[in-house]
Amino acid sequence: MFRDIFAPQTGSLCDDEALASAVKLARALQSHLTVMELVSLPYPMVSAWGPSADFAVGDLYQQLQAQGEANVLRLTARLRGEHISHEVRLVQAYYGAPAQIAAQHAVHADVSVISGAAGDTAEGDLGRSYFGSLLIASGRPVLVIPKGSSAALPPATMLVAWTPTRESSRALHDALPLLLAAHSVHLIVVVENGEGAVERTDMAEIARHLERHGVKVQAKILKEEGVSTAALLLEHADHVGADMLVVGGFGHSRFREWAFGGVTRELLFDAKLPVLYSH
Repeated sequence: MFRDIFAPQTGSLCDDEALASAVKLARALQSHLTVMELVSLPYPMVSAWGPSADFAVGDLYQQLQAQGEANVLRLTARLRGEHISHEVRLVQAYYGAPAQIAAQHAVHADVSVISGAAGDTAEGDLGRSYFGSLLIASGRPVLVIPKGSSAALPPATMLVAWTPTRESSRALHDALPLLLAAHSVHLIVVVENGEGAVERTDMAEIARHLERHGVKVQAKILKEEGVSTAALLLEHADHVGADMLVVGGFGHSRFREWAFGGVTRELLFDAKLPVLYSH
């Protein structure tokens, strides 16, 4: 069960929607919610003699700290009326490190809840950075709440994208508490070249595994014919009225930037329902 939910504020305009979703989950699951407000502090000017005493930077630090403290007061007042176990944490981070620091705090939680990335744009850089760091570095699942999502939380209907990989297995088992509570669970396997015996055998095996856990699933194979895997998953999620999609998140770090696999990237930008990713 998700007993500890972590919701870092990413600076996105959709942070409030992600927080509202985290509150819904915390209330329904009787979980503790930790909200983190990060104050991003710029590095002081550095010369050959070391850091310079820049009074302007000092003033900026005070302004940013004051704004962070004001945000904490606002968030605390917001959560006080929700009647859930919670805390609001103020953390300082130097410029360029907020996402990594968020991942360090997320290791103590069961799941992180963040707002969706604002597409493949400059405005979405920070959101993608948070997603990448939390997904790869925290070892915990990441629940992404897209802008304007009205899906039920906890989800009544869930769609699980399955492939026999480490990432998919991790996602499925991370999602077990939600799968057990859902009214309807759909297991989807996407194949490129027809319905092979291998895919059918594997799908049946993982379906039996879930049933041993008490999760009854409706399993189906979808053929990828001129449509991307992500598009097929989103289309089927809409068809069955899914409230949440569960997928393995593929990605790796390179020069401190995150590169995502095609399905992960497309879902991150195009999904209109909450998506639970695990790596």
